[in-house]
Amino acid sequence: MNCRTSFVLWLLLLMAVAQASSQTVDDPFDRRISEVKLVDQTVIDGFAIVSGMTGLPVSVEHALGTTISQPSPTAKKLSATVPPGKTSEVLDRLCDLDTAFTWIRIGNMVNLVPRVLISDQNYLLNKKVERLMFNGIPDGQEAVFHVVNSLPGPKEQIAVFQPSMSLTFSRPWTAEYTQTTVRELFDKIAQQFGPSYGWQFSGAQDFRTITFHQSIRPKAPPPKGATGGGGRPSG
Repeated sequence: MNCRTSFVLWLLLLMAVAQASSQTVDDPFDRRISEVKLVDQTVIDGFAIVSGMTGLPVSVEHALGTTISQPSPTAKKLSATVPPGKTSEVLDRLCDLDTAFTWIRIGNMVNLVPRVLISDQNYLLNKKVERLMFNGIPDGQEAVFHVVNSLPGPKEQIAVFQPSMSLTFSRPWTAEYTQTTVRELFDKIAQQFGPSYGWQFSGAQDFRTITFHQSIRPKAPPPKGATGGGGRPSG
């Protein structure tokens, strides 16, 4: 075997190894995880538990109330165990327990969405921004307002509620996006804080709020013999 033939064979071997490696990249949604047990908790708590197992960020869109002067709808309380499986399978099974919600994957972000709104083009987070330029944006609040103000039509209302976390980016953010939904842009804002960050969208149709979190934590199950109260997972 001459040197030229040996070199070609060596090159082909390297290409085969590279191709095999690219096909076996670990997808976090394909990893197997243990069971998820809910005790008087919600599907949102279940997603928070999965986030804690996998490190995947989760963003939650809560059902909105009619008006801010009235209580918002709350997620159904559940007591159930979802068996072990792939991350994506466990998330599917959690949504089977409460069909008011579904989930979508955007990159490595898990977005939990009210099922009835997933295709509603009038829903704020489904609306698309044709072209958006972030030019030296210093913080998350300014980024959120820039996104919403870039939508066509009447001005949309949103408030940023952030009681304990700084919204200042590590450095001013410059980026450009086209044909991108508000949901996707909120995900990108969260990821500017770090890979484990997400957000929660809540409030009412006449007063909507967004809150960013480093990780979403489940509400603790009630003590044995006690009935769990209301509330939402904390950031």
